[in-house]
Amino acid sequence: MEKKNTNALQKLSVSIINVVFVLLISAPIFLTYGFGLEYKISLVVIFLIYNLIFIFTTKNRCLGMILLNIYWKEEYPLKKQIIYAFLYTLSFSTAVIWIFFPFDLLLVNLLLIQLPFVLKTGTTVHGYFSGKMSGYVKN
Repeated sequence: MEKKNTNALQKLSVSIINVVFVLLISAPIFLTYGFGLEYKISLVVIFLIYNLIFIFTTKNRCLGMILLNIYWKEEYPLKKQIIYAFLYTLSFSTAVIWIFFPFDLLLVNLLLIQLPFVLKTGTTVHGYFSGKMSGYVKN
């Protein structure tokens, strides 16, 4: 079967599935602490652990990739996968941690960091700094 490059919507769908799953896992912590600092930190830590677990158990195919039948374009060294997981988590954390108003860091991340990187390099910051680890293909 021929593999085709994924489009932006498919890549976004992978991230949405990952985030929704982590939110479900973190629900008991949310119910205990509310949307306070404890929950936000827990959510980011759970997201990182979630990503690291998939590196070691499914050849770095997260739940979103598995459900959508998406694969990495190539096999990447473990070091690159771990760097990607940390930077992906850092990027994710901008959605739940803010300084002046809700989503301020997310807006800075998306508009001033990620978008220029994608336009210039064709990949996200976490993809670029992990050794251009960003290509997906769909079976």
